[in-house]
Amino acid sequence: MVLLFLLSSCNPTKYLKPDEIFLQKNKIKVDARKIDKDDLKAIVKQKTNKKILGLFKFHLWVNNRYKEDSENRVKLNVGELPVIYDSLLTDKTVKQLKLYTDKRGYFDSKVSFTTKKRKNKIKVEYKINAGVPYKIKSIDYVFNDDEVKKMAFFILRKTLLDLKPGNPFDIDILDKQRDVIKKEMKNLGYYYFNKDYVKYKVDSTVGNKEIAIHLYIENQKIKDERNDTLIEKKHNKYSINDINVYLSKNYKDKNLHNFDTVSFKNIKVHTDTTNGYKLKYRTRMLNHAISLDKGGLYLLADQQNTYKHLTELRVFKNVNISFDDIGNNQLNSNIFLTPALKKSFSIDAIGTHNGGNLGVESNLIYQNKNLFRGGEHLTVKLNGGLEIQQVINEDQEEDFSFLGVFNTLEFGPEVNLEFPRFLLPVRLDKFSRKSNPKTTFNFLLNFQKRPEYLRNLTQLTFGYYWRETRFKKHFINPVNISLIDLTPTEEFQEKLNAENNPFILNSYQDHFINSTTYSFIFNNQRVNKATNFSYFKLNAEFAGNIQSAFNSLTDKEYDNPDTESYNVRGIRYAQFIKTDFDLRLYGQTKYSSLVKRINIGIGKPYGNLDALPFEKSYYGGGANSIRAWQARSLGPGSLSDSLTENSLNQIGELKIEANLEYRFDITKMFKGAAFIDAGNIWILKEDENRPNADIKADKFWNDIAIGVGVGLRLDFNFFLIRFDLAAKLKDPGSTTPEKLDLIWRSPTLNLGIGYPF
Repeated sequence: MVLLFLLSSCNPTKYLKPDEIFLQKNKIKVDARKIDKDDLKAIVKQKTNKKILGLFKFHLWVNNRYKEDSENRVKLNVGELPVIYDSLLTDKTVKQLKLYTDKRGYFDSKVSFTTKKRKNKIKVEYKINAGVPYKIKSIDYVFNDDEVKKMAFFILRKTLLDLKPGNPFDIDILDKQRDVIKKEMKNLGYYYFNKDYVKYKVDSTVGNKEIAIHLYIENQKIKDERNDTLIEKKHNKYSINDINVYLSKNYKDKNLHNFDTVSFKNIKVHTDTTNGYKLKYRTRMLNHAISLDKGGLYLLADQQNTYKHLTELRVFKNVNISFDDIGNNQLNSNIFLTPALKKSFSIDAIGTHNGGNLGVESNLIYQNKNLFRGGEHLTVKLNGGLEIQQVINEDQEEDFSFLGVFNTLEFGPEVNLEFPRFLLPVRLDKFSRKSNPKTTFNFLLNFQKRPEYLRNLTQLTFGYYWRETRFKKHFINPVNISLIDLTPTEEFQEKLNAENNPFILNSYQDHFINSTTYSFIFNNQRVNKATNFSYFKLNAEFAGNIQSAFNSLTDKEYDNPDTESYNVRGIRYAQFIKTDFDLRLYGQTKYSSLVKRINIGIGKPYGNLDALPFEKSYYGGGANSIRAWQARSLGPGSLSDSLTENSLNQIGELKIEANLEYRFDITKMFKGAAFIDAGNIWILKEDENRPNADIKADKFWNDIAIGVGVGLRLDFNFFLIRFDLAAKLKDPGSTTPEKLDLIWRSPTLNLGIGYPF
C-alpha cells in the first residue's frame, strides 16, 4: 500500500518545460480479431514510459525523486526520463500501421488517430478500421525449367498448407515460403539455388476482395563476359565428388598439398604433420560424423548435420565446411577441423540449489575428450559440498555445523564415460547419423552427513541419449542401480520407532534399487530471442521388476517370510513404478514475461516393498515449489498442522503443482516478479496415522495449498540470485482448510540460484 501511494503520488510532469507535453498513454483500437495487438504495439514509434506489472511507472518515479541535474547513479541506472510527445512520430506510426495492415491483406483498411490533452499531458488513440481481408483465390505455379517442374511436389509440399485458396493473403507468409522453397531445392541437389529465384506476381483486380497469386521459379541469370549481357541458364543438380577432411592447429601459410593423407571409406583425411603432430582421431569416427554422401547429390541437410555432428563431438575448436566447384556439376567438399585440447584439469566452485536447499559445492575435474581416439569423453570428478538442509527431526540436536550455517556435508568421486555413438549388438548407422546418439556409463560414490543420519550412495548407470529433432531429446537408461546405506542417529532412530508406521520405517531404511528410466524433453526455446516457447519433460521409472521376474522363474524362497519379500545383498529391494511430467509455457515480450507451469508426478510402490524409498518420494514446499511453505513442510493432503510438526510424515506418493509467475525488468541487473503457487502432495491409500493425507475428490479443494508473493532477482548473466517472499493464501493444514485467508504477517523468504522454472 505504501508503494502504491508513492507511485500514484508521483508527478510525471515535474521537470517538463512549458512547451513540452508528457505522453501519458497509447491506445490501439482495431476491429479485426485476427490482427495481433502485440504486433501493432511494437510498431508504435513512440512508446510511453515503462510500467511494472502493467500498472506502475516505477522507472519514471525513480527519475523524478532526484533533481533534474542530478547525476546520482540510481537515477542514471534505474530512472527513466519522461517521454515527450512528438507529433511527427505519431504520423509515422499511422503510416506504419497502414503498411502493416496492407501486408496482412487488409487493403481497404483505414488508420487514424485522436488525442486527448489535459494540461501538459496527452493520450493518443490509434484507430484501425480493418475492413474485410483479401483472400487467396488461386495460385498459379510457373516453372521455367521442365526438370524442376517434375520435382514440383517435393519442392512445394511444405508450402501447400499456407498457400492455398481461401487462406488470408499475407506478404510475410509469401516471403517465408521463398525460404522454404530455397531449402527444399538445396535438399534436391541444387547447390546454387537461392530465394531470389522465387518471385511472386500478385493480382488484386480479380474482384470480390480476392487475390490471384502467380509464383515463379526462375532460371539462373548469368553474366556473359563477352558482350556484358545476362543469359538464362537452367538450374543444375550437383553431386559430391571428394570429401576432404583437413586437420591442423593453424592453417595460416600452410600448403594443404603437403599434408599426410589417409583414405577411409568415403573420406580422405589430410593431417598437418609439421612440428611432430600426428593423426589423433580414428578415421572411422570422422567418417561416422560426416553425413555428406560421396557420389550422391549435394544436400543442404547433409551439410548442416555434418557441421552439427562434428561440433557436438567437442574435440574440435573450430569446424568449417566449404565446397569447390570442379566442373561437370561436381563439388569437392572441404572440411577444416582445428583440434581442441585433449586433456584438461579444472577446479570450480558454485552455489547450489537442490530442491530449495542452498549450498556451496566445489569440484576437482579431469577431462579427456578423446580417450580411445574415437571421441570418447571421460570425466572424473571429485566433489565436495556443504548445504543447508531442512531438518526432518526438529528435536534432533545438530552435532555437525560448518561456519555456523551449513548442516549437511557431501563428498565423493564420480566417473562418466560417454561414447559418441550407440553401443549396441546391431548396427544403426542411418539412425545414428541422423540423431547423433550417445552411450554413457556413469559410476558414483557419494557420502552425505546430515543431522539425522549418514548416507552412503553407490550408483551405476548405463544408458543412451539421442536427439529426435532440433527440439526433441530422448534419454533411456536400461540399467540404473543404486545401493543406499542409511545409518540413522540414535535420536532419529528412536523417533522412527516411536512412529510405529511401516510406511515411514520402510522409507528410511537401506535400499537397493535396480530400475529402468526413460525421459523425453521438448524445448523449442530460441536462444537470445524474446519469443514465446514451451518446455515439456516426461520421466518414467520402473524398479525391481527384473529381480521379481527372476525370483518367480526360479521359484526362489522368500528371504523374509513374514513380509513375503526378497533381498539383494541382504537388503530388501524396492519395487515401484513412477512417472511425472513438467509443462511450462513462456510468453515473452522485450521487458517482461508470463510463465505458466504445471507439474504432476505419481509413484506407486508394489510387490517386494510397499513404500517408496525416501529419495523417490515427493515433498511439498521450497524455493522451486509452493514458496509460501519451506521445503518438506507442506502436506500431505490436509493433514493437520498439529501432526506435521513431525516432518517425517511429510512425504507422499502423488504431487500436483501449478505456478503462475510474471517477470519484469527493473534494470539490466535487477529483475522483479509476482507469482501465485498452488498444489500439494498426497499418499495413495488411507493411513490411520496420517488422517486426510490421502487424495479424494470430495476434499480436493480443502487439500490445495495456495501461496502468493513477490520476488527480486539479481541477474549476473552467467548466474542469477533470487529472493522470493511468499505468504500463505490458503493453508490445507489449518482448522479451516477450505477458506482463503492471506497470512501476510509471517511470510516465507526463499533464497535461490536461477529461476524456479
